[in-house]
Formats: sequence, structure tokens, C-alpha cells
Amino acid sequence: MSVYPFTHLPSHTTLLSVPQTSHEKFIKECYKLARRSVKRGKHPFSAILLVNNEVFATADNTFTTNLDCTAHAEMNLIRKVQHQISSEDLAQCILYSSTEPCAMCAGAIYWAGIRNVVFGCSAAALKKLAGQPLDIPCRDIFRTAHDKVSVVGPVLEEEGLKIHQAFWKRPIHIESKIKNAAVLVANEN
Repeated sequence: MSVYPFTHLPSHTTLLSVPQTSHEKFIKECYKLARRSVKRGKHPFSAILLVNNEVFATADNTFTTNLDCTAHAEMNLIRKVQHQISSEDLAQCILYSSTEPCAMCAGAIYWAGIRNVVFGCSAAALKKLAGQPLDIPCRDIFRTAHDKVSVVGPVLEEEGLKIHQAFWKRPIHIESKIKNAAVLVANEN
């Protein structure tokens, strides 16, 4: 049972019927959150959950701050809302992500019941830029699912890539990896 009052979308409403300008508006908001995350020492990823065309929740990637490899923005968003909104109601929501959900996040999105996803940067573009070793488009994962998941993206990819270019080429990014490794070693002792 949801603790949030829903106005259900008519069954004929699909993600593709939402105007592109709406997608751009919320992807720009994801990019704004991603830039804020970088300023706070986090990776440049963010996610927004839209309920009844309003932002219900936001999340960013806390991998570096929590030292948790599963703390991607989409995973953090799902953790935040999963006890507030039923999977039936989540199917009516739209998840916006600054970057295409990875394989782990795509699985979590599906199992949470979210059936509408819009992303900014593609996994392929991020791989070219940052050398991500696991590049499986979320559409490939959702295509194998029993229930249909609608996907729109990339949206405003060039704008998002600028955020990633600035982040992944920073010397501080390399320093934060060393610092995080030192923290892990210190915690083991």
C-alpha cells in the first residue's frame, strides 16, 4: 500500500507519449544534481523519480562516500522509495537518470516495479570516455523481461558528457581512489 496519493495514468498513456520537452526538463535537473554531487566529492550520477509529473525523490551516487559499490544513484533512489510506494504504483512512475542504468541498476529497476526509464548519457558514450568495463545497454536487459519497460534515451547526451569529461579527467579522481583504498585498509586493521 502506498503512502503517496496517486492519480493513475490512463492505461493508454505511455512513456513515449510524454513530450520530449518534459524529458529534457527532468534530464537537465538530473545533470544539475550530478554537478552538485561532483562538488560534494561524489561521482557524477543522479536519479529522479517522477510521480504524477512531480519530483517525488532524488538520489545521487554515494559509491565514494559510502565505500559501497552498489550505491549507484538508481539503487539509492529505489532504496529511498521502495517502502513508500507499491510496485504497482511504481509502474506508473518515471525514473530519470543522468546516465544509462548499468546492468545492476536495470535489474533493480525492473524488480522494484518501475516500468518507465529516461536517461541522459548512454552507457556506450560513458565507456568511450571513462573506460567502463561493463557496457550492457539497459534496453538489452529490459528486452528479456516478462513485463515491458519503456526506455527513452539518450536525452541531451552532449550536455551530460561535459559533466563526465570534466570529472573523469580530473587528477583528484585518481587521488580519491587512492584515499578510498587507504580507508579500506585502515578499516580492516
